[in-house]
Amino acid sequence: MSIEWFKRVYVYTKPFILMILLQASYAVYGLVVKSALNKGLNHYSFSVYRNAYAALFLGPFAFFLERNVRPKMTTSIFLKIMLLGLLGPVIDQNLFFAGLDLTTTTFAMAMRNIVPAITFVMAWIFR
Repeated sequence: MSIEWFKRVYVYTKPFILMILLQASYAVYGLVVKSALNKGLNHYSFSVYRNAYAALFLGPFAFFLERNVRPKMTTSIFLKIMLLGLLGPVIDQNLFFAGLDLTTTTFAMAMRNIVPAITFVMAWIFR
């Protein structure tokens, strides 16, 4: 077996390995969140902490790497960003954390993985 064979196998299997690692990280994340919620952390507070940490960590990258590519900020674009920001992280995370607080980790993670299928069915119904 040559080094070229290993490179080909690595290139071919990299997406699968990364997807397995992503799902494993989701599972660990669910366990950590469930543990924090069981110890008394409010799910609203946890959502605020998570979004604040993400903004502090990703904000500088967005500011320095994307400042020359973004369009002019108009009222229409600002309102669309605000609506997407409200629907995406805020409502989704709060509903997920509330469900995780009331059910088991296994059930909550299974429901999180079924969201793309439900989205597809809803898009097909409302097309």
